[in-house]
Amino acid sequence: MTASPSSRKPLLVIFVTVFIDLLGFGIVLPLLPRYGEHFLPAEIQGSAASLLPPSAAPGYVAAVLSALAFLYGLLVLPESLRPGETQRPRSNLFNVMAGLRAMTRGSHALILSTIFLTTFAFAQFESTLSLLTKHLGEDGAQVVGVVARDWRRGAILGGLMASFSLMQFVFAPLWGRLSDRIGRRPVLLVGLAGSTISYFLFALVTQWGNRGLILGLSPLVWLFVTRIGAGISGATISTAQAYIADCTDEKSRGKGMALIGAAFGIGFTFGPLLGAAFVSGKSDGHGMSDRANFLTFAYIGFILTLSQGFLVRRLIPKLGEFRMGLVGVVLMTLGLLLIGVASHQTSFPLLFCVLPVVVIGYSAATPSLLSMLSLTSRADEQGELLGIGQSMSSLARILGPIAGLMLHGLGIAFPYWFAAALMLVGAFMVCGLRSAVQKGPAR
Repeated sequence: MTASPSSRKPLLVIFVTVFIDLLGFGIVLPLLPRYGEHFLPAEIQGSAASLLPPSAAPGYVAAVLSALAFLYGLLVLPESLRPGETQRPRSNLFNVMAGLRAMTRGSHALILSTIFLTTFAFAQFESTLSLLTKHLGEDGAQVVGVVARDWRRGAILGGLMASFSLMQFVFAPLWGRLSDRIGRRPVLLVGLAGSTISYFLFALVTQWGNRGLILGLSPLVWLFVTRIGAGISGATISTAQAYIADCTDEKSRGKGMALIGAAFGIGFTFGPLLGAAFVSGKSDGHGMSDRANFLTFAYIGFILTLSQGFLVRRLIPKLGEFRMGLVGVVLMTLGLLLIGVASHQTSFPLLFCVLPVVVIGYSAATPSLLSMLSLTSRADEQGELLGIGQSMSSLARILGPIAGLMLHGLGIAFPYWFAAALMLVGAFMVCGLRSAVQKGPAR
């Protein structure tokens, strides 16, 4: 018989499981543009043709970490309380209309739209940050010369980065609905096993290099396959959020959701730190070196860890989800405006001073919005609606980088001005959620 969640401290277990898996994700993510450039077709590779083959070690390390998370979850993770034990009509796993009806009831549409805008703005910031750090300190003519690139190259690299989020968008609600029916634990374990396989294939393809076809497919196609597989597996993060919702009451729901954010923060801190060991510390004359860029992402992860793991978890019970969410979107608006200013000042110290404003704002807004979504949902639809919420975030992570990179071609500060405008809209939307959170779930 499975031990009860209360006796096995399930929140700590799910935190450790997600953290170990996200370490691998944090190692691979900052390297993707370089991997993609190395495997581009020769006719559009451009300056990337001179790049040395990227190391396969990060992929192997990520695979080992995901395997450890799988084993830990298999041995320690208990089953959560299952919503399926309540009276609920049996529904088709692929019944999308049920999810759409839930989205339009009450305040769900407003909350989900705010989640989309928040993630969209942060994804723009995230995707263009490495370009900003690469060009700070150069004059305007140099920046324009570097930004103007072959559109096919940008489309392929953008597609490689978007494929992961696209799979999350498609599969997150399906995993959520499946976990409502068969339980959270088996779905989480399948996702961890899939991540292990995907990262291992990623490392194999990288080690093979650009030396011709692999089983009839080019290395670039295989790179897409591995990212698609990782996206399908990683979509189970919504199930981890539903697990938290199962094991917490209304008062502690926000603190529980912040644990997932803290796992992300720690994973994105130590993942890039590990990844920095496998890239060059020498600059090519354009801004930061690859290693310094990794350390910048580790700095962002460290701020996420402190803000969600300590600051936000303690403030949500005192301020409430509504006030915390409003504070978050206002800070994001201010921070994005300040980054736009920092981009014109070409100052690394100024950039590092304003980055925490955006990151803390995102840390405050995300768990608050997810908690509001959970608090306005019935117990038997937690997995489904949180899965849809994850899909909205994934859709934003697909479209955000595309919009950010297109705006970057107009000027280095344009993505941040646009993202700040979006967050200003988000602030007005959050203002309309106070009464919905007070009323609770619709009956």
